[in-house]
Amino acid sequence: MSDVTDSSNGDNPAASYYKQAGDAFGRGELERAEELCRKAASLYEQAGDEEVSRVYLLLGAIAYYRSHLDTAERWYHKALEIDERNGNELTAPTIYDNLAQVVSDRGNYESAEMWSLKSLHFKQKQGDEIGESATYHQLGLYAYRRGDLDTAAQSYRKSLEIDERNGNELDAATTYNNLSAVANAREDFESAEKFLWRAIYIKESHGDESGAATSYHQLGVVASCRQDLEAAEKWYRKSLDIKERLNDEIGIARTCVNLYGVAKDQKHDDYAEEWLKKALRVLEKDGTAHDLIELGVAAEQRFDFEHSETSYRRALEIAKMSGNEEYETTCYEFLGRLASQQRDHAAAKNWHVKSLAIAERRGDLARAVEMCRILAHLCLAKDSRTQRDFDSANTWFQRALELDEDAMWLDRLVVRARLWCCRLLDFFSK
Repeated sequence: MSDVTDSSNGDNPAASYYKQAGDAFGRGELERAEELCRKAASLYEQAGDEEVSRVYLLLGAIAYYRSHLDTAERWYHKALEIDERNGNELTAPTIYDNLAQVVSDRGNYESAEMWSLKSLHFKQKQGDEIGESATYHQLGLYAYRRGDLDTAAQSYRKSLEIDERNGNELDAATTYNNLSAVANAREDFESAEKFLWRAIYIKESHGDESGAATSYHQLGVVASCRQDLEAAEKWYRKSLDIKERLNDEIGIARTCVNLYGVAKDQKHDDYAEEWLKKALRVLEKDGTAHDLIELGVAAEQRFDFEHSETSYRRALEIAKMSGNEEYETTCYEFLGRLASQQRDHAAAKNWHVKSLAIAERRGDLARAVEMCRILAHLCLAKDSRTQRDFDSANTWFQRALELDEDAMWLDRLVVRARLWCCRLLDFFSK
């Protein structure tokens, strides 16, 4: 079988196209890379040459960098089908990792863990400790995003153990950052700061200014969580100074979001507005859905509903474009919450119904039950545009009970009490 990476093989134009596609991809020329990949794939397929799996893998990467998650997943599965059929254990872990990244970007962390565990099995079998560490790190990230802090800490520590044993100091520093996030979520602020200072020491000793800026930013986050606004501002500004020197626009914008929050909490509205404008200039053009949701939450918490809605709507556009249903349903939920705070209950119901539809389709019963309960309460709310709708409230409460098969008896009793309250309210309102 021919070597697809050998561009000097004049008798194998497919390999030459593949090599050129890889070069174009490395330069960021995605359209050109896809065009060359398709030529290579066509020739390999005509010849029945299963080296085409490498081309499928590159096509998946191209689609992923375009945020076309469904297309990326299809290409990765095509590559995986060939590699698994041929028992190719060297490349299968890479495809498993890529599939984990795709489903993670959709917010499906359980599936991401499943693919990562498959990858981990082969890496351990091959004695690939560096790859094993990277996979443990990803497993920690997925557990953290699910809110399983114990599993997250356990996975991060396994990654850290391998990196320290192999002298991979910069990778270890990144893991210290993530262990700090876990400690901060547990409100163990002292441990969170200790992890960050270890990370900063390593990064600064290696001249990794960008990494140090990230850790200083996280020190600001920890200080904010323990309500030390002066310290938070100090660390955010230190992070910002480094990012501005490195011309890291997205990093600058993310730190400006946090400085906006600090300024708002300090009642410095003029400064807050300046930080917000600085962040928006970048995030509205180049920010991720996650970035914009974070900005929306920061604005909402400080009753800046106009900027909050703008951020959530832009995040929703990005989430829909990339096929990330986790972020999409989060945006619907947050837009509904925002509308409810402004007493626009009709709009709130519309947003929550959209969130519910995705939650049910994805089998996210916990979120679906919560959406049904919120919708029931919205039906009982009254404003200048809507009246209380007792029948609909009753319907939503009943639906919550039907979905929540594992509800404890007390939960069921509370819901039934609410249903009786609805009926009593309906009777006395007539």
